[in-house]
Amino acid sequence: MTTVDMPAGRTTEHLAGTPVPGAAPPRRGRRAARTGWFSRRRMLILASQLVLLALILVVWEFGTGQTGQSGKFLDEYTVSKPSAIWEALKGFEQNGELWSNLLVSYRITLVGFAIGAIAGFLMGIVLGSIRYLADVLSPFLGALYSTPRLALVPLFLLWFGIGDGANLALVSSIVFFLVFYATFAGMKEVDAQVIARMKLMRAGRFSIYQKAILPSAASFIVEGLRVSGPFALVSAVTAEMFSSNRGMGYLLIRSSTQFDTAGVFACIVVLMIMGILLMGAIRLLESRLLRWKPERIGRER
Repeated sequence: MTTVDMPAGRTTEHLAGTPVPGAAPPRRGRRAARTGWFSRRRMLILASQLVLLALILVVWEFGTGQTGQSGKFLDEYTVSKPSAIWEALKGFEQNGELWSNLLVSYRITLVGFAIGAIAGFLMGIVLGSIRYLADVLSPFLGALYSTPRLALVPLFLLWFGIGDGANLALVSSIVFFLVFYATFAGMKEVDAQVIARMKLMRAGRFSIYQKAILPSAASFIVEGLRVSGPFALVSAVTAEMFSSNRGMGYLLIRSSTQFDTAGVFACIVVLMIMGILLMGAIRLLESRLLRWKPERIGRER
């Protein structure tokens, strides 16, 4: 039997930490390398996005002018220019119109979103649990869902009058169906064998919902919230265009009727930022609700 001489002063503990030539690196090292690669990739993507945005703004600014002006290929009357949009934003802020109307739109969006999401979630849970009731109400819910929401605006105005009531009704009705159908679909995807085993172990109804049904449907529910978030903002602004004298929708339509192109683009920029912040809040909520799920490893390319 061949023996290997141990080098002087070396023990098995020392050799245990010695890397073997040709062996794969430790898992922690590979994870750190992958994390570093992703961070570099994210920085590269962010830098590319900023360069592209700057290029668009420069071309827009210096390529816009009066009709027929030499070297200008965009009409200032129809598309305005970034400097004019910035001045319109400063004008709204100085007049006190920007923040007051922005807060009104956000309030209608968030309150309507909360009402519609809670109602849709509860309805999805109830109909997902009672299939007979779901079969009875299915055609009626389908008929309401297929009705264009803007067709209901006159009805909401008759019921709630001009103001926040009609706007909240429109936002809530849109969010309700999106969250309801997402929750109902998640309830149908729950594994029946898991529920049967829990009943066999004499688990209570509340325990079954808490530990089996809701975690299984959580991905569907969060997806419904994510999809309905932008629709809540869109519907709130749309309602303000028709039936309100305040809010970003009102400010947008007022600028349009005054042929203030820069003011219209300024309102659009504010609405874009509002939508980004709203989606960021929903992603944060998603990370809290689905923190038990393993993270997905994206492609490196």
